[in-house]
Amino acid sequence: MDNKDKIKELEKEILKLRKENQRLKKIEEEYEEHKHECSILDKKLPYFIKEEIKKRHKTSGQKIGHKGYSRKIPERINFIKKVILDKCPECQGKDISKVQEVRERFVEDIPEPTETIITKYEIERKYCRNCKKIVEKDVEDALPNSRYGLRVMLLVSFMKIGLALPSQKIIQMLQAQYGLIISDGEIYKMLEQVAQAFGLHYKKLQQKIREAAVKHSDETGWRINGKSHWLWLFINSEAAIYIINKKRSSNVPVNFFRDQKNKTIINDRYMAYNVLAKKSGCSLQLCWAHLLRNTKDLAEHYEEAEYIHKRFKTIFKEADKYEHYANKKQVNDLFHKIDLIAEKRYKHSEVRKFVKSVCKFHRENLFRVIIRKISNGNRSKKGVDILGVLLSVIETLKIQGKNPLNEMRKIIQTSES
Repeated sequence: MDNKDKIKELEKEILKLRKENQRLKKIEEEYEEHKHECSILDKKLPYFIKEEIKKRHKTSGQKIGHKGYSRKIPERINFIKKVILDKCPECQGKDISKVQEVRERFVEDIPEPTETIITKYEIERKYCRNCKKIVEKDVEDALPNSRYGLRVMLLVSFMKIGLALPSQKIIQMLQAQYGLIISDGEIYKMLEQVAQAFGLHYKKLQQKIREAAVKHSDETGWRINGKSHWLWLFINSEAAIYIINKKRSSNVPVNFFRDQKNKTIINDRYMAYNVLAKKSGCSLQLCWAHLLRNTKDLAEHYEEAEYIHKRFKTIFKEADKYEHYANKKQVNDLFHKIDLIAEKRYKHSEVRKFVKSVCKFHRENLFRVIIRKISNGNRSKKGVDILGVLLSVIETLKIQGKNPLNEMRKIIQTSES
């Protein structure tokens, strides 16, 4: 057999091995997808029943020595009600003394269910000689062409997007609390109108994230009409932007961020961010959530990695305590603690490789915290765009510690859009 024949035989063998490898990968993926159901079936349990937890890891309740918490006395008092005692509540007897003392008790409650407020607006219309047409002033408490006021529309938007409540629960709540009857279709129309009203503000939030020196990027699976898409999150301590796209490719962050020279994007090591770094000029940084998760996993397999996990937890707590306002000495102390982790000698090659890969990142940007992702789904492209705008606005207000309902109203009433 000459060399050509040997090469052909080897090529056939390689092709055969590749096909076998693909087959095994498919089997492995199917196993990973159904292994939980299989383990339950082995125990002869219905697929919808979860396994019982055998042992509680932690004792319930507060730890010994924990300082108790009680609500402060409210500054605002709406009503004062006297509770008159005319007979003994124990024996029902009326042989009781005069008042010995008065005990104060504060109760915070919500108003009783009430009807909606219906306002009739008599809108003046006048002829403008400059514009040469009839003009009128906008109604501040309602969006154009809407039969519902801003309070209702913003409450529905907050419950649907901010709290992720199903439409039917929102319908039931509004009917029970206010006697307001609305349909599923009207809820969707409200969301569409509110998202449109936030148009200019949403663009400002996008620009704010682009211009930020440091921001976090993450992505998670999303369903649109039963098909897989991706929810991208670009966030920092002041704003959040949500974008839903068919692809998880680098085109999404590249098209959004554009030029990012001298800026840092914190990520989870996903390969698309390497392309982003090349095209936008940004530097990349591993986020704390993924870092601590990785150190914890490493510590479960290698005893010497417990030191790494504990040290990084300590560094994170100390960095987080400064709330991005650490002085030069405090920052240098944190850098020194990271350097000590890198300088220590480790026995196992996996531990050494991990430490090297982590500590090569720019230390200056290690002090950020990942913010939770929102999980939900959509049925249309239009719904996706609406969700992206409303999620961005509501989550930004939450990050800023503001009341979403009050602030959303201010934004719309002062917006030029």
